[in-house]
Amino acid sequence: MTMERSKSKFIFDFLPENTFNHSESDLSGMITRLHEDRDDSGNAAADELPDEYIIRRVQRHVNRWYNSSQLDFGFETAEVVTPGAANFEVFPRSFKCANCGTVNQFTPTEIRDFPDAETTVPCERCGTGLSDRDQMRMISYCRCGGIQDIYVPEHCGAGMEYRNPTVRFEDAYWRCTNSSCSYTTRFNGGSTCFNPSCDKEDIKTLPHSASSTFYPQTQTLINAHQKLNALQDNQEYQAQIISDYLLRNSGNDSPSEDELLQEAMKLMANDEASNREHALELAKERLTTDATDHRSEVKQFLQAEFDKTKRLRLSEELFEYLSVTSDEYDDNDRIETYTFSSLLEDVDTKSHLSEDELEYYTDLRSNQNLSEIRLIKNFPVTTVTYGYTRGTPIPGGDTEDEMGPRLNAFSSGQWAETQIFARTMDAEAVMISLDKQAVLDWLFSNNIVQSTTVNNLDRWFIEKMTAPNRFDSLPAERTPARHAFTLLHTLSHLFTDSIGALSGYGRDSLVEHILPRAMSFIIYKRPDTNFTLGSIFSLFEERFPEVLNQLEESAFCTYDSVCRRDHNGSCEDCLFLSNITCANSNNNLSRSVYFGGEFDDETIAGFSNQ
Repeated sequence: MTMERSKSKFIFDFLPENTFNHSESDLSGMITRLHEDRDDSGNAAADELPDEYIIRRVQRHVNRWYNSSQLDFGFETAEVVTPGAANFEVFPRSFKCANCGTVNQFTPTEIRDFPDAETTVPCERCGTGLSDRDQMRMISYCRCGGIQDIYVPEHCGAGMEYRNPTVRFEDAYWRCTNSSCSYTTRFNGGSTCFNPSCDKEDIKTLPHSASSTFYPQTQTLINAHQKLNALQDNQEYQAQIISDYLLRNSGNDSPSEDELLQEAMKLMANDEASNREHALELAKERLTTDATDHRSEVKQFLQAEFDKTKRLRLSEELFEYLSVTSDEYDDNDRIETYTFSSLLEDVDTKSHLSEDELEYYTDLRSNQNLSEIRLIKNFPVTTVTYGYTRGTPIPGGDTEDEMGPRLNAFSSGQWAETQIFARTMDAEAVMISLDKQAVLDWLFSNNIVQSTTVNNLDRWFIEKMTAPNRFDSLPAERTPARHAFTLLHTLSHLFTDSIGALSGYGRDSLVEHILPRAMSFIIYKRPDTNFTLGSIFSLFEERFPEVLNQLEESAFCTYDSVCRRDHNGSCEDCLFLSNITCANSNNNLSRSVYFGGEFDDETIAGFSNQ
């Protein structure tokens, strides 16, 4: 059966082997296949995506799973697909008859047309027609990825009735429906996985909609376009990105008009220029850093300080940062952004904020040791889903014996190509950047670094910072990376909570994206959620002081002092966000880095007190 939904739902919710509740009935089902989205001319929507770049990024994450060698994510055997429709089948296939109580189990063929209003499926014992309301919601799943109907025992040949006097599976039992038989047995959803490639006996029984029954494995890319296919092995392109980032932040990429005029006047006074135009041309040459020389120097720096993989990850991260902050990296001219400072400087930009309000907001931002608040329209987010697990989203150990879940890839058939699902959607977002000098001063005040002065602040953070993988926690060591990343990640959660509390967004509606080398994070609205576009803009334009005041609400936790003593100042009550929202699975968090207190068994000063 074919199903159409909002196309963004196929990336987040309606994925192969995932179960769902049908929106038009009480029926539950399982997605069996996704179909490629094409335009009216027959062109695939995925043609706009950098497939090689996406596959290479997916490969890095697939390698973290113990069964990665059994999966095929090669360039010739994996395809990037933008889904537009889905096939599904009825699942679970267990139905409890409302008349006699017998639990019936059907094959996919027997129940294929069940959603059709004109089709009835009779109870095997009494013949009463079954409805979607009779469908049972329990399934059994295994960490190998297998999912199956619950086990229904047999006795007397009359059928078995499921009974549960409480809400706990431990109290449930089976009763024979033969009126002359009193046989009962404890409910057991099943003990053996029927996946032919699995011999586990630790399968679990839960409602099919429980979150642990299906974890999509995803990656988020910003401003993904065809040029990125060249990034993997092109050291020149990598050096260009890093060079552009360093020049932009240093202000040496393009001198201001005042700087040009001042230098031109010196050239005229020294008779080094024949006229005004000549003087301005020479001034620009002298004041502008030679881009070719700078890129060559940056390339040598990258080769000396980073291995191939780290160079690539660094260039990917800073490309995403420049995509938001530099028009030159916005090829399609689709991203519209502004900051409080830019609104003050550009009188032509429309804003209902007065000059006094903008100055007040800018002062508030500076007082919080933030270098920039950037509001972003049409933020291009590409969500990539490359597989799924059951039981836990975390890779676990290096072998199956260490209880790590198995990563399962998507495909449209047993011998078909591996499918990676990807879709680009526009979101509204805010990017918040920390003042790097204030961060360095904070590190110095806590004896993490020995000086508050470095030759090149942006380059220093490039060298010292790291971007941990989704499930990694940085070692509890006195290093700039551990402390500064924890500060950045904690502030991201504090702002996410603040935005959610004041805008009405639920926690699952907001997503964070961390850019540690730029000491920045982006909070954006999940594009598939149904909330009015513009809420984040309105919040920061009209209630920015309230956003900052709301941060203070997290200074205390309901579970203090246990939270501070045993959990490093971070728990479900104060800082944790959902797996959908958090980019680092609630690792590397602590209220102490921002408010002050115990962190990694030491008392530290908080960043908010700088």
